[in-house]
Amino acid sequence: MIELAIGEEGGYNRTINVETRRARERVVLMSEKIKAGRSREEKKHPFFLGRLLRRAVPAALVLAVLVPTALAIGLEASLSQTRAELDRLQESSAAAAGNFLAGDGGVWQRPEPGGTDGSAAPPQETEPAQDSVRDPGPEVPAYQALYPELYAGEHEWNTVNKKKVCYLTFDDGPSARTPEVLEILERYGVKATFFVVGKDTEQSRQWMKQIVDAGHTIGVHSYTHTYRKIYASVEAYLEDFAREYHIIEEATGVAPQIFRFPGGSINAYNGHIYQEIVAEMTRRGFVYFDWNRSNGDAVRKPPAAPVLAQNALDRLGASSRVVVLMHDSKGHATTVAALPAIIEGYQNAGYTLEALTPEVRPIVYAYPNP
Repeated sequence: MIELAIGEEGGYNRTINVETRRARERVVLMSEKIKAGRSREEKKHPFFLGRLLRRAVPAALVLAVLVPTALAIGLEASLSQTRAELDRLQESSAAAAGNFLAGDGGVWQRPEPGGTDGSAAPPQETEPAQDSVRDPGPEVPAYQALYPELYAGEHEWNTVNKKKVCYLTFDDGPSARTPEVLEILERYGVKATFFVVGKDTEQSRQWMKQIVDAGHTIGVHSYTHTYRKIYASVEAYLEDFAREYHIIEEATGVAPQIFRFPGGSINAYNGHIYQEIVAEMTRRGFVYFDWNRSNGDAVRKPPAAPVLAQNALDRLGASSRVVVLMHDSKGHATTVAALPAIIEGYQNAGYTLEALTPEVRPIVYAYPNP
């Protein structure tokens, strides 16, 4: 215990110095005792420190090798996992991009703007279709695949609708009567239309070519003209039509685009099938024409020329558009004889006489009410 004397300054300092010196002596004494104890311990265990060092050095070396190796293995595993995760994300992104670009039939759609930053909004999720199998629609008739070449060339529909016009038409040729008809038409400077049949002979081909070379229109009528055979089925009609079509094309170099049904579009033989035939021929681009006037020569023994002319001119002026039915087959000499009077009658009434084309609005029979 340090006692401080309160008195003069010199006495106070002397007391501090004495106590300090005593404390130093006690520290020195304790240090010497500690050293003496350590020396005795080393003498008792001379090899303790050496053994400790010999064990510590290999352990340190092992740790120096194992720790970096373990770290490297862990890092490689982490990198592999990261790499797999990146590949998965890339595949998902590519699939999503493909679906987005080709989600509408392969047509790219511009994305709608999204949030306030102007970025594209993510594609909206849609409900899966109830039936993943697309409805194939109505069954297509097998006959549509028949005669893939049997299609009319491109043309306008119903774009010609003139007033005060007469279309002279001749069925069942060509024959020896056809050149006679062509001569009369040339004399009057008018054009007409010929719906031809069969007769796959050289002479028939020459007459067909004369029709086309004179600037008239040629169309398909029939190859056999046998109603029961033609109207047995759509396939039967197409077969008959195709045979005549190819004869005309080979003989004239012109592929016909118009036609006339044997017996007209609606008759006693095709009532069960005419709508289907009309639909198929229209699908193929062909235009058919019926008539609203007839000279009355479609009989076994045609009337005399004046009667035929009077029939053709019946109700003159009642119709602005007239399609006259006549025949130029071999037994129709009276038709040839009546032709000048028919032409003059329509001309005098202010009609122009022209040939039919696919663009002319056709005159056809109305479907009967069921």
